[in-house]
Amino acid sequence: MEAIARSLEADSVPKTARIILVAPPARGGLARHVVSLLAHLHEEGYALGVACDGRGPVAEAARELLLPCYLITLQVGGGPVRAMRSALRLAGAVSRFGAQLVHTHSFSAGLVGALAVRVARSAQLVATIHNYPPRARGMRPQRARDRWAVGQVLRGAARLITVSDGLRHDLLSLYPGLASKAVTIPNGIELAARVSRSPREVREELGIPQEGPLVGMVARLAPQKGVREFIRACADVAARWPEAHFVLAGDGPLRGVARSLRDELGLAGRLELPGEVQSARELISALDVLVVASTSEGSSLAAMEAMAEEKPVVATRVGGVPEVVADGETGVLVEAGDSGALAGAIDEMLRDPARARELGERGRRRAAERFDVKQMLERTQQVYADLLRDELKAGGDES
Repeated sequence: MEAIARSLEADSVPKTARIILVAPPARGGLARHVVSLLAHLHEEGYALGVACDGRGPVAEAARELLLPCYLITLQVGGGPVRAMRSALRLAGAVSRFGAQLVHTHSFSAGLVGALAVRVARSAQLVATIHNYPPRARGMRPQRARDRWAVGQVLRGAARLITVSDGLRHDLLSLYPGLASKAVTIPNGIELAARVSRSPREVREELGIPQEGPLVGMVARLAPQKGVREFIRACADVAARWPEAHFVLAGDGPLRGVARSLRDELGLAGRLELPGEVQSARELISALDVLVVASTSEGSSLAAMEAMAEEKPVVATRVGGVPEVVADGETGVLVEAGDSGALAGAIDEMLRDPARARELGERGRRRAAERFDVKQMLERTQQVYADLLRDELKAGGDES
């Protein structure tokens, strides 16, 4: 068995792999990441299954690719009993599919995956950490139950993938013993992707006049995304730029709050709230400036997509965002929670179109160097290959 393991080439090991990807129904950057990973792994010839609750982009992608889809429920803070029920279903799927690896995305998926591989014992866990835990300051959850859940993920994973060095650093500052199994793999985007609709068509669909600058944010409407700060910044910019329009695309628990604050600040007719858009990339291509207003962020896929479309980015200096947006080179970074600073940076971009174009061009080059989806795929495949080789070697030692 050991001789067989040595004879296998690194890039041939994954071709034998049977993998179940586990993801929540949420839309946004995490979903786009998983959908991209699914499509590319499928193209590479992996045997793939998907575990989810049957809703959202990941489930839709699984159906389009004709992949087996195992229904499980993932709930943030659902407690150990509910998590164990889902874990037992996932363990059954692991056995039926013959999975060697379970690759989870989000802490809720990671908890279910960690419990499932403990039951099934036939698969190893790869857990991708996209952001900080829910209800946490940094990497340390405030509630004991959440700390227990995070601990299960960290201990149960054979490999931990963080989407930024910032996340990995914060993780290891609390759990230094995880250094040997934690690796950073940045999100990846399709640099060559081409949008099917022109900026004019996008504006027309949103009911936005063709003239005047357009500033936007694409995010899940959740507290950590800085929704209120973005809307307040829009009000400030709108007072300086009567011809400017704004768009906040996405859905989530703060949708009602966003609508109320927009109306309260007199932005009705200036700020559009279209909900989920079919193509974030198409909307971004129609913007003059993309804003990332997050107060907590593991990375930013939207910023990467803006850079690929040669759009300048105004973002907050949190988490892994500075690893994506180079301050003064591909965009401008400001402190989180400061709507005035956001407005000032947006105003700066609008007042100096030549500099904005230069930042966008540099952003495209940076995205090509660091965030091509091919790099993300290759490094993820290497994680799979390393685990499978270790498994084969362990089998040889036991014989």
